[in-house]
Amino acid sequence: MADKLEKALFLNKKPVWTFFEHMIKKLNEHISKWWRCLIITTTKKSAEEISNLLLEKWYKTYFLHSEIDTLERFEIIKKLRFWKIDVLVWVNLLREWIDLPEVSFIAILDADQEWFLRSTTVLIQIIWRAARNPNSEVVLYADKITKSIKDAILETNRRRTIQEKYNKQYWITPKIAISNIKNLKATKDDEISIFNKKNNQKKLKRITKKEKQIILNNLEKQLKIAINNRDFEKAAELRDQIREIQQC
Repeated sequence: MADKLEKALFLNKKPVWTFFEHMIKKLNEHISKWWRCLIITTTKKSAEEISNLLLEKWYKTYFLHSEIDTLERFEIIKKLRFWKIDVLVWVNLLREWIDLPEVSFIAILDADQEWFLRSTTVLIQIIWRAARNPNSEVVLYADKITKSIKDAILETNRRRTIQEKYNKQYWITPKIAISNIKNLKATKDDEISIFNKKNNQKKLKRITKKEKQIILNNLEKQLKIAINNRDFEKAAELRDQIREIQQC
């Protein structure tokens, strides 16, 4: 069992630069095949620092965290899908509730930090985001194998075994998931002007009615989760965002 876990992980037993070189190698491997990549961090600062390092190496990259407003996040995700961005550095992937079938590589940094962003459940959810693409690969970067990592990998292997058996039984060939968002195009009648106040300046953003509805649906899902988790501060923030978008 330990051997399987070792193969499933890249253990950072050497200096930090070794981990970075390994990640760069993986990014190049997947980008060369015309796929996109996600790097999942634990803090806003690390997301910005890694994004800057990648920019210095001429990668088309951007970072996402909670200080970036909802509409801006949606625009950045669209850029990833339209090949304007190769790599997206993200703090909390799960809060967006958006599938990214174009992504074939996910790097989970600080995977051995045993807390809510690296619990067994969260690791499983992040790993299975990659299930939208049959060419996908997930690498957990860690100094040690924690219980959360072990449980997440064992559960992933269990589910994969069941899926592979089902596919073989019914002659199913896995295919990439198709997302409707990529096909959305703005028309003159659909265009909506949305003003976003930031740093005391008004910034005009244009989205379609369909895109607006997708954003609202995502926010409403997040709102239900926040209420169920009794995170009322987050719920209030989400309600304000929903009202703001509905009034546009």
